[in-house]
Amino acid sequence: MLRVSSALVVGTILLSGCQSPQPLLAPVNNPNPIVLPAVESSVINIPIDIDLEVVRSEALKNVPKPLSAGTTTQMLVIANTPLPIESDLIHVVNLRDLRLSVTGQDFVATTQLDFSVDTRMRASFMRVGGVSCGIGEELPKIEFTLPGKLYWTAEGDLAVQAGQWQLKWLKPCNITAFKFNVEKLLNLPLIRNKVQSVVNDTIKDSLKDVGLKALLTKTWPQVNAPQQIEKNIWLLLQPEQIGLSDIVGLGRYVKTSVSVTAHPHIITGEKPQIPLPVMPKPQRLTTTKDGFYLALRGDIGLDVANRLLNEKLANKPFDAGGRQVLINSLKLYGSGDNAVLALRLQKPIDAEIFLLAKPVLNIEKNELHLENVDFALATSSLLAKSANWMLHSTFTDTIAEKARFSFDKDLTETLKDFKDYRQNLGYGATLKAQITRVRPQGVFFTPTDIKAFVVIEGKLGLEVATTASK
Repeated sequence: MLRVSSALVVGTILLSGCQSPQPLLAPVNNPNPIVLPAVESSVINIPIDIDLEVVRSEALKNVPKPLSAGTTTQMLVIANTPLPIESDLIHVVNLRDLRLSVTGQDFVATTQLDFSVDTRMRASFMRVGGVSCGIGEELPKIEFTLPGKLYWTAEGDLAVQAGQWQLKWLKPCNITAFKFNVEKLLNLPLIRNKVQSVVNDTIKDSLKDVGLKALLTKTWPQVNAPQQIEKNIWLLLQPEQIGLSDIVGLGRYVKTSVSVTAHPHIITGEKPQIPLPVMPKPQRLTTTKDGFYLALRGDIGLDVANRLLNEKLANKPFDAGGRQVLINSLKLYGSGDNAVLALRLQKPIDAEIFLLAKPVLNIEKNELHLENVDFALATSSLLAKSANWMLHSTFTDTIAEKARFSFDKDLTETLKDFKDYRQNLGYGATLKAQITRVRPQGVFFTPTDIKAFVVIEGKLGLEVATTASK
């Protein structure tokens, strides 16, 4: 089963001579404790691209038409009249255009409105007709400009912090016969508030569609759920922190990203049941790194390894240096910082000898093999006196060629599947992973297992399709 391991082990030696020497004590099956190499945190990037033209189109489509309309009664002061005159004011205001832009984090919304105002005056002491603006003539026009800052809320949504509105008359309301305050007649503060509400609500809704809170609320269960790579092999992302990167406005487009820090790993067997953790509170992103680091672990029980080793070599004569060699039994295990291969020979001598070797993990073949196989010093001393032909490399080469083991799950196939891994999480979100490098960490012994440990590096990201994307 694939799981994390560490610490490489290899051995010392026990020797029984062919000339009835005194047997030595066998090395103890006691590999050094495993110290797992540290694996860096992975960063899952969720890019957010906002096309403000799409936001603008949505705003213009959804804005009320007219933006404001109604009748109010006010007391108007007219020049050369002793008393205010009660008047009904009828107004109609339409939002005709909206322009949005962001430079850096500086946000600007510019709106153009046209309007008409008609009055119906009632006075007992004088006759006065209605006073109008924009009735039967070109409509007056106003431009409102709203500056502000685009920012992340504490909940992880993008929002606009509005500044002070700026008013510009594009075509004035020409009422010159009377001392009218047109802005007061039109109640521009009320109209401005309605415009601001339209801008804010539309932008808020559009940004929420691509905001972190909405996205992760939808996809959090899928991000935490085991993702099947192949049969009985599962990827667990294990997200831990959420970071918010800087907002970059490029005029029409806004670019930013959300980064989820995770410690993914792979497990095998039946689909694991993982309780859904609480979504962490977003924080400011403190690093711009973008990487995916995954520990892959495999193990072979020593009982299985020794059974396979005996099937390959025990009781199967082979030639070494012109002599026929017959191994009765073999045993591989770890001791201290070394690996020990104990052989009980039957021919040409009856002896127990010990070999030292360096175990190596072949990533491409997902295979353990032995390198630098050599006799222990005591064994070499014995053979130099009684069977020096065994010191010929043919003997150790044969042992090394046969002492190969594949791990219980095919890491090669797993890595192959990661070359272009895609997983649909729903709601327009797709998890993507790619391998860029494999770093072997070594092959290690425990008292009961041989373990392999590799770290794969690459890119892990979340593709998001939204209506507000470029």
